[in-house]
Amino acid sequence: MPREREWDVHVGAVRISCRSAALSQVSTAPADITTKLPAPPEVGVNGGWALFLDVDGTLLDFAYDPDSVQVDTRLREDLGTLRVRLGGALALLSGRPLSQLDDLFDWTGHVAAGLHGAELRMPDGRECITGDSKRLGQVRARAAGLVAEAPGVMLEDKRLALALHYRHAPEARDAAERIAKTLLKDAGDLYAVQRGDHVVELKPAGVDKGRALAALMGETPFRGRKPWMLGDDLTDEDAFRHVNASGGISVVVGTRRPSAARYALANPVAVRAWLHGLASTE
Repeated sequence: MPREREWDVHVGAVRISCRSAALSQVSTAPADITTKLPAPPEVGVNGGWALFLDVDGTLLDFAYDPDSVQVDTRLREDLGTLRVRLGGALALLSGRPLSQLDDLFDWTGHVAAGLHGAELRMPDGRECITGDSKRLGQVRARAAGLVAEAPGVMLEDKRLALALHYRHAPEARDAAERIAKTLLKDAGDLYAVQRGDHVVELKPAGVDKGRALAALMGETPFRGRKPWMLGDDLTDEDAFRHVNASGGISVVVGTRRPSAARYALANPVAVRAWLHGLASTE
């Protein structure tokens, strides 16, 4: 009988109970009522598990401006500890560019997917890029003009993608959608619209977090492991579906439903507490 370790993490009024063992019992409660997250199996000779993490809304609380988010030292340390413990089988999957992930998490050289997979850094350090910033040149200028005439919509230039945020003005959603449709006509069929939490984005076609996760799962040290994916947004659903099909664990963060995810955590605070519990357990 494998020895089990248990710990409790309290997040406000929420108590998260975790159990770690070579063979762990996984709750079958549906995601819409789940407040507990089953603990991942320990890494062992059977290949263990691999961890994939969305950033905004999962690791980090949303901010008024994407550039104003804060990352505390403990989170950086916990991610570093888990990355080493997993033999490198930990990846960030984000709508942010790789350069921002590197700056926020001290992640330079480590595995990550930026811009929903348009920028993909492989375990051997190779970076696979989809899209052309020059092609977006005229579209970028058009976007700036349209946004200037749309109160409540904020333009974020990601070089290979353009995001139209309306988090601080939900009533501006229709305006953001109209601008996105106009820009898509200008950009052509090499680009696609990606909707997220209070954001509409023009991104390179043919990329998403599910495809990024699948590409990484074919590489060492991810190959043969059970994938775990934590995310909060519509942009994470492709990854959830791939993880489910692979027999992995999909975890939606927050209250958004419906979702393909089979488990849930309440919010980024609960995610950070769960990660800290794993990182602190020997």
